[in-house]
Amino acid sequence: MAKFEIITPVNGAVLSVATERLILSVYKPSLCGAVTDYLVRNRAFHKKYSQQHKDKYFTVSEQKTFLKSDMHMFKRNEMVPFWITNREEPDKIIGRISFYSIIGGSMNTCYVGYHIDKNCQGQGYMREALEAGCGFMFKYYKLHRIEADIIPTNEKSRNCVKNCGFEKMGYNIRFMEIDGKYQDHEMYVRLNPEVENVISL
Repeated sequence: MAKFEIITPVNGAVLSVATERLILSVYKPSLCGAVTDYLVRNRAFHKKYSQQHKDKYFTVSEQKTFLKSDMHMFKRNEMVPFWITNREEPDKIIGRISFYSIIGGSMNTCYVGYHIDKNCQGQGYMREALEAGCGFMFKYYKLHRIEADIIPTNEKSRNCVKNCGFEKMGYNIRFMEIDGKYQDHEMYVRLNPEVENVISL
């Protein structure tokens, strides 16, 4: 598992986690400009594996609204929305990894979704972020299970989760709307090795 440490929040974030090369940060709504810049320059690249968005989505005002929603869910322990930057260039977003639909109690599980800048592929950044992010969620949110659902044709994403210890567990029919239609996804799961099975009598 990739090494990580919680550091003093950078650029006005409320939480920052550092790896060897990256910083994963939960952003305040005031950082909507950097988020918009990232989404705009990757709009065409992300289209194939993303929900359809209208032009309004790619504006500063709309992203400020989304960041407010992210912050609300983060404070309620329902979501950890990390934006990814390089430690050498902390002002420029190169990706996002979001742990969402966090459920506690007897479930202690969540989903994870992610995307990366078109110019940062093939450098191991997402694997490093996913490794550290899972480690963070296991340690500080005490999760038992993290699930990633991936379109079968997205080979790079499938390889990423496999290299991070996720195992294929099933197939979700018409799981999510991607690029304008509901598409089937493969389900991959990573379990927390520190959590043992609980047996109740």
